[in-house]
Amino acid sequence: MSTEPATTPAAALPRRLWGGAWRLVLALSVGMTAFALAHGVEPELGAGGSTGGWIALDMLFGVFLLVLYPLRHRFPMPVSLAIGAMSGFSALGAGLAMMAVISLATRRRVGEIGVVSAVFVASALTAEQIVFPGSQDPWWLMLVIMMVGTGVLILIGLYLGGRRQLLVTLREQAAGSLREQRAQLDAARANERTRIAREMHDVLAHRLSLVALHAGALEYRSDLGPGRTRDAAGVIRENAHLALGELREVLGLLRTESIGSAVEVSLPQPSLADLGRLLDENRGAGTVVGLSLPVELEADPVLLPEATGRHLYRIIQEALTNARRHAPGAPVSVTLGVRPVGRVTVRVENPLVSAAGSEVAGRRSMAPPSGLGLEGLAERAELAGGKLEAGPDADDRFVLEAWLPWKN
Repeated sequence: MSTEPATTPAAALPRRLWGGAWRLVLALSVGMTAFALAHGVEPELGAGGSTGGWIALDMLFGVFLLVLYPLRHRFPMPVSLAIGAMSGFSALGAGLAMMAVISLATRRRVGEIGVVSAVFVASALTAEQIVFPGSQDPWWLMLVIMMVGTGVLILIGLYLGGRRQLLVTLREQAAGSLREQRAQLDAARANERTRIAREMHDVLAHRLSLVALHAGALEYRSDLGPGRTRDAAGVIRENAHLALGELREVLGLLRTESIGSAVEVSLPQPSLADLGRLLDENRGAGTVVGLSLPVELEADPVLLPEATGRHLYRIIQEALTNARRHAPGAPVSVTLGVRPVGRVTVRVENPLVSAAGSEVAGRRSMAPPSGLGLEGLAERAELAGGKLEAGPDADDRFVLEAWLPWKN
């Protein structure tokens, strides 16, 4: 599983130091070049010709700009305004002033950019008139040059700010996608565990309840003759073998689906055609089961789609298991129907109490209830596009009703 890249402060520190160092070196290089050009070309500065005084003021403002420059991230607007106001009087700080404008423009706030740009241009024009009063260039030419230069700096800042924002957005999207992928994987695992539990319950609950029922009869009935004892032991052995075989089938199906293999499993899934065998097993365990089929299914049990038939089989199987566990010996009625709206229905009902006088009356199955049967059936019906409801009615009967979609 992929993991999110972790950037610790210790790991990011060298990168931040390097980024600040090369920007500072570049700004100082630009400033020293501008300082040399400004004070090396002009023979006389200022109205009074005090060349040394203007050079000292230039250097002093340059030092101030160097001190203010590192504070631009903490106080972006005040620092940028101060740097812009002094930038015109310090050729040594020209590079720092340019970096400050670019840095502010990365914030992509039009109001801040407009105010600082105006101060930056006004400072340059004012300094041009005070420091170099003898310049032959018209003031409007200086204005155009400063506006174009400032515009270029702003465009660079906007580009860098947009690029940073894009990187932040991409990182957030990547982190969100990773979290979503993990959530989907966790949900898939939870669904897989639920499916495995449902299949295990559907396969084993019926067989084990029969085993427990007959084992309980052998334990509590001391009047059984050798023949009936032998028959009960045979039922236990047969259902134990069938339980092992069906468990092997489920595990094989799960393994086949998990590895994407095309290997066929040896045992088929039950269908509605196996319903007669299921009812015979329950009748052999002492449960009186009545079955009512519609004409369509009575004539051709495999008329239903394979998945629909399997779902109906599992629903009836679990309903019979619950009846045998909670009302042993009570008669059970199973009714299948076909609705014109494209549904096949099943209704299983039995009295809430055991049948009096039955061999198994008053004695619960020795297998503890799992508590997952009806819940698993409801999930199965919902996944198949249908619905299942179960509970006691007004006549003290437990009724399970379900419908599944089917187009005849």
